[in-house]
Amino acid sequence: MEEDNKTKKVKVTRSIFEHGRLASIAINQLEQARIEQTGHKFRWLIPSMAFSVFRVEALCNVYGNKLFPHWDHFESTSFIGKIAMISEFLKIKVDFSAEPWQTLNRMKSFRNALVHAKPQTATEVYEVAEDFPERLLPSPKSKKTISSYSSIENAERFDEVADDLEMLWMHNARVLGIEVDTSGRPEYLSENKGK
Repeated sequence: MEEDNKTKKVKVTRSIFEHGRLASIAINQLEQARIEQTGHKFRWLIPSMAFSVFRVEALCNVYGNKLFPHWDHFESTSFIGKIAMISEFLKIKVDFSAEPWQTLNRMKSFRNALVHAKPQTATEVYEVAEDFPERLLPSPKSKKTISSYSSIENAERFDEVADDLEMLWMHNARVLGIEVDTSGRPEYLSENKGK
């Protein structure tokens, strides 16, 4: 007697999201900065802050793809533009004079300083005694350099605001009855096939 082996094909589809990994990198870099010597913290802080910004950009793509059918046409929209567009769609008031929007704006400025790193010119005028040696004057600093953003406080705040924005979007999407998968749950489509 021949055994009747029936088979079926199952198509498994899953979206893969990177924002969780980006958050993990940001947190790890921040932890390294906390234990680093003072003069070397920047080498951990700058990546921590950058990965928090990358996380927000990834979240924009997660929500944007779900909320807007032609999200790929908005790819060149600015960092702040994407955040505002998604937030307003989710009925969240965007006010750049208040938090978390102020920090998101700072994240944008940091991102732009990092991505478009340009030489900076800094000038400072000092009034000193005529016989004071000029070479002993401090070097001028710029508030627009990548390093000028580099602090434990900014790195912590960038991470907190990325968390806050994700929770705010998740909450408002639920309130509006919009399901946004941020974990990549698999979908299964069976096609019965006999043998």
